[in-house]
Amino acid sequence: MVDSTKIFVVLDPKVMEQAALTWGEKIALDLKKYRSDDARLHVYCCIDDEDASPRRGEDLAEAVAAAQERVRHWIERLVMHTRSSGIDVAIEVEWNKDWRKAIVAAVARNGSDVVIKNMTQHARLVRLLRDTADWRLLRDCRCPVMLVKTPQPYDIHKVLVAVKPSPDDVYEAANANILEAARSIAEDLGADLHAVTCYKSDALPDWQRFADSCSLERQQVTADIGAPEKVIAATATEIEADLVVIARVARPESKSLLGDTARKVIDEIDTEVLVLPMSA
Repeated sequence: MVDSTKIFVVLDPKVMEQAALTWGEKIALDLKKYRSDDARLHVYCCIDDEDASPRRGEDLAEAVAAAQERVRHWIERLVMHTRSSGIDVAIEVEWNKDWRKAIVAAVARNGSDVVIKNMTQHARLVRLLRDTADWRLLRDCRCPVMLVKTPQPYDIHKVLVAVKPSPDDVYEAANANILEAARSIAEDLGADLHAVTCYKSDALPDWQRFADSCSLERQQVTADIGAPEKVIAATATEIEADLVVIARVARPESKSLLGDTARKVIDEIDTEVLVLPMSA
């Protein structure tokens, strides 16, 4: 057990609802309730040239400073409720032309335990062709990333963890690690744990064997045939999962640090997604 958890919240200055902040506040309160963890929030916002456009007679440095001060005041108003709940909040406002890269660097230098960001819905083709902020976070962050889709947080009663079937040497350790992590998350949030796996062959999945391997009851697991992202999404809907946990595992021979299933599944699921980086 750690004494304090640092929750890194990414704000988007271009939208009205900051779901990441409200989720960060709820998770901090839940950790305090279920684990007696004095969680802290690091609220981060990166502005770019569009946010700091110089006015007539003003140079870029002055425009950036003014924009940062304006955004800081905005965040101070946003976090008033969070602080009134007894949560420690630090604020960071940064200017960077490459704000996607800046977010990843800020997460690393702050020693964050988890990142929370509003999920930006994209067609799969867009994610494949464009370097979105969600993609960059999932690909490059060395800590867990939670992408939230629901503006108003709710109590998490069911956690669904996706497990790789018939693992080879690369995934065997990752499976054990993600099951352990998901079990800890469920316990920390007072939730029930469920697991899902999928097969691409025509072999009939053995639900009981899968349940035994996860140390779960048979009614807490799903084993099916099909594309991983489709099976995971369908199971999440069927059991009404409140949080889906998936691993980001890249094979040593892969140039990408973002696992294939993690990359595909984030747009298939309607609920919140937590992506955990796992060593292969």
